[in-house]
Amino acid sequence: MNAATFTTNPHRIARLQQNYDAGAQREKIPAEQREQMDRQLLTLSPECLSQLFAKVAALQKTAGKSSVA
Repeated sequence: MNAATFTTNPHRIARLQQNYDAGAQREKIPAEQREQMDRQLLTLSPECLSQLFAKVAALQKTAGKSSVA
């Protein structure tokens, strides 16, 4: 990883390095296996998806009320 130029916070720099290292490790995994892992992690049941949409709608309704007031 190149030296961070937009922050001097050592905790933030350490976290950036961890993210970079995790990404570098992920790139070592064959693409087909990475895609399979992604499908397993990102699978939602229809019920879960409905709940997510309901939560977003409620948040949007709340945000709309606060911006009008």
